[in-house]
Amino acid sequence: MTTTHNGKQRATSEFKRNRAKLLADEPVCHWCGIARATEADHLLESDAGGTNDITNLVASCKPCNARRGQSYRVRKEREQNGVLELNTQKTTQSNGSFFSGSERKPPQVLNPLFLAETSELAVTGHDQPRLETTTNSEALSFAADIGDFSEKVLGVSLQPWQLRVIAGQTEMKPNGDFVNRVSLVSVARQNGKTTAMAALIGWWLCTQGGNRGKPQTVITCSHQLDLSTALFKYLAPILGAKFNAKISWSYGRMNLEMPDGSTWLVRAATPQAGHGYSADLICVDEVWSVSEAAIDEGLLPSQRARKNPLMSMWSTAGTPESKAMLRWREQGIRAIDAGDHGPLYFAEFSPPSNIDPMSPSAWIYSNPALGYTLDMSVIEAEAKAPNRNAFLRGSVNTWTSSHSGWLENGLWEACLYEGEVPAGGVLAIEQSIDEARYVGVRAVRVENTTVITTAFDVDNMAEMWACVEREVERNPQLRIAITPVLETHCPPKHERRRTIVGYRELLKWTLAVRSLIVENRIGQTGEKLLAEHVERAVMIKHQGSVALSSTRSPGPIELARCMVWAAALESRPSSSGKPLLVISR
Repeated sequence: MTTTHNGKQRATSEFKRNRAKLLADEPVCHWCGIARATEADHLLESDAGGTNDITNLVASCKPCNARRGQSYRVRKEREQNGVLELNTQKTTQSNGSFFSGSERKPPQVLNPLFLAETSELAVTGHDQPRLETTTNSEALSFAADIGDFSEKVLGVSLQPWQLRVIAGQTEMKPNGDFVNRVSLVSVARQNGKTTAMAALIGWWLCTQGGNRGKPQTVITCSHQLDLSTALFKYLAPILGAKFNAKISWSYGRMNLEMPDGSTWLVRAATPQAGHGYSADLICVDEVWSVSEAAIDEGLLPSQRARKNPLMSMWSTAGTPESKAMLRWREQGIRAIDAGDHGPLYFAEFSPPSNIDPMSPSAWIYSNPALGYTLDMSVIEAEAKAPNRNAFLRGSVNTWTSSHSGWLENGLWEACLYEGEVPAGGVLAIEQSIDEARYVGVRAVRVENTTVITTAFDVDNMAEMWACVEREVERNPQLRIAITPVLETHCPPKHERRRTIVGYRELLKWTLAVRSLIVENRIGQTGEKLLAEHVERAVMIKHQGSVALSSTRSPGPIELARCMVWAAALESRPSSSGKPLLVISR
């Protein structure tokens, strides 16, 4: 952290020189030991007497530097204001707060706890998801308040990862509205999803009715009613004892009413779940087995008329039938690629593709509760069970069908290309099965490498052709590969540059493109969604050849199919244009 006494950044000439020395050899982050360091972090903060001398600086990645800065600011604020104690002898005060004192405690700065301050990846909990949408490191959130509620009312200290994802879900704009109206958090089983949800639900019921000036409605559901019932049986008695909440225990219609009129309803995850209600907070557990109709028709519409609502979804990895979760997960990964900041917060704790999912190094990525509520020996024992797919889904948070994909672990990641990508080449275009998205993947030769990059990912055909026009403007020699469905919509001016591709071309080219990837003759520019599609694609035999199968793959693979078409067309030897001289004797 490079801060002065008032929190603003200071960058003196001494600091710049020493930062350049620290980063000269591109070291890994001192704190997490994983990411490449890009910043210099003060061991002793500037406003606490720390200097810019190189002995007081360590190399740090940006997320670790920002998180340590946030944690330091929160500690200072708490030292200055004092920690406000809960008054559990009363229900909500007139201002809706269950904190003692005359004024409600303000929302705190993003306040996750972090990896142990060591350069080694210890077998202990961590807060860093492998995939996470963009957040504002300086934004306010309710993470600190929810953490205090959990500790003082539930008697549970939230783990670093729980505080981090709650901060992402409750991140606020300057006007107090949530940045993200919907969130999806994916983590392996038994890491504490239920505890995090209990803290969020309990805090909301005890504070938000008074703070927002009207009673709140909270709905919880799961793929199995028993799971929602178990959460209710845990949290409701605490709210009843400490806040005089009235509880109805009728199975299938369990509900709780707070003294201010706020209610908590437990429902099955069906298309009728939210009908007749206007919900402020909805928590859905194990969304991998919840239908699209339950979310799109039953739950989300119930929040349309509410001011500043939150839809909080939690889950482990799913199966190819997990349509709703796959759709929201795809949206989250697209937001990561685009750097979008809202309206979806997505975080996933899962191993990267270049690590064996049956190894302890993969389990650390998926289980941020290691060292808190989980022990590595427990996961090692689970790994010996005969049902490997169940272990990979539940304990490693891996979509198991992708484990039988067409590429070995790490092959695609090893093809990373970091050079400049010129315009031109071949642009392959396809629409999703539900016609809700149009994607384009461009391949262009750079010396002996065919470089693959995502050209666009848009929601309608008009945007798609606008993207094509921009690509053509950049290089008039661009060739276009389109599917028969799109052929009839192709503008006449592009007819001379287009090629029709489909399943027959996949049968001809899949093995050839796979060979190019294995031989490291394909380069890719690092887009997360393209990597997801390529790595999850499953290859099947058909008509004496092989092709990528949309039906066998655990999720959409449009980008992978486009990649095969574009790479094959661009990699084919081109004619030199010179006449061929044949000599006959």
